[in-house]
Amino acid sequence: MNIAVPWNASWSSEEHYEIRPCRWVGMRRAMWMPHTPGVGRPIFAKPHQVRQRRSIAEMRCTVCGEKAPEGDRWWFQLGEVREGWFMTTEAPVHRRCADFALTVCPHLRGQEDRLEPMPGGFSILSSLIGGPAVERDFGFTIRPGERVIGALKIAWKEKFMRRAV
Repeated sequence: MNIAVPWNASWSSEEHYEIRPCRWVGMRRAMWMPHTPGVGRPIFAKPHQVRQRRSIAEMRCTVCGEKAPEGDRWWFQLGEVREGWFMTTEAPVHRRCADFALTVCPHLRGQEDRLEPMPGGFSILSSLIGGPAVERDFGFTIRPGERVIGALKIAWKEKFMRRAV
């Protein structure tokens, strides 16, 4: 494996934002960025808005970008519980990609105990964005009542989770 930058990471050349229809959320309006991976410097802690949605919609590995089939779909149990749902914006990973990420990603180092096969029975949810954080992070205002999607989330009813997160 020769992956220096995760597929979902954004690049400095992609730091331009617009609101456009997105095929990964049924052509609803969503945050958009250009697609120029490998150009500029990688921004590891800032997922590319469109690739993040695609990775959840198509169950693509967040590390390599290839589809993660049910028999090789892992996750790190990173997320939060809200209103009885456990939610994560993290896409699944292949086992080999998870093992690789554990050795190179500072955020995942020491998280081996959180890696497990991704459970079934999930729902995919859209998160709406707006407010001062959007203005600060993306440079424009979303008007009250305007529905704009940011990330997709994978969610499970908390009572069906195998162990506490």
